[in-house]
Amino acid sequence: MSVEHLAVCYHGAAVIQDLSLQWWPGKITALVGPNGAGKTTLLKAVGGLLRPVAGRIFFRGEAIETLPVWEVVRRGIAYVPEGMKVFPQMSVLENLEVGGYLDKTGIPSRLAEVFSIFPELQEKKRTLAGQLSGGQQRLLTLGRSLMSGPRVLLLDDPFLGLSPRLTARFHDTCRALMAKGLTLIIAGQHVARILKGADEAFLVEQGRITLSGPGPELLSHPHLQAILFDGNLP
Repeated sequence: MSVEHLAVCYHGAAVIQDLSLQWWPGKITALVGPNGAGKTTLLKAVGGLLRPVAGRIFFRGEAIETLPVWEVVRRGIAYVPEGMKVFPQMSVLENLEVGGYLDKTGIPSRLAEVFSIFPELQEKKRTLAGQLSGGQQRLLTLGRSLMSGPRVLLLDDPFLGLSPRLTARFHDTCRALMAKGLTLIIAGQHVARILKGADEAFLVEQGRITLSGPGPELLSHPHLQAILFDGNLP
């Protein structure tokens, strides 16, 4: 998967400018940078929620930048937004079934897979989603994204508001999904958490890539330290 010379505007302002990068399948890739750098805009463009004004987005050899969201999802790309909202008046099971709307015949097998990853969701499948704890709702939203059968998950700030225990659980889940062949692209403000577990990472500044490399290596780079940690190691 790659983007080439991508430019994206949001509310009339240029956010992504002539950005090019490549993501490798079966890896965890991190996008980090200051607030407003363009991380979320980039994920939304790749996920089909924003239309680029210039450039190309390629997935499995096909240009997808002009496709509607549902076609992007059908091809195997799922965007998981910051906050990961559930449908509170629907049960856990109903929330998960919504995620499989593009291929209803595949719902039973995907449910079984999601329940194998998140057994606590199976235990609460008849419970209203609004009655779950915040951490359980986060797992449910991730499970709902898996119901579309994605090859690529675009995770926007997945550790936001999580306790250290749930953060560790999410790290383990990400590794388990990668072992199943999924590509994970994670963006967010929890820079140290994200980079320590990333195979590849990119620093985004003012809509451009300014650094790249393995996550732990990028974490210790002086430039990243200067702009994100005031020069102090996390």
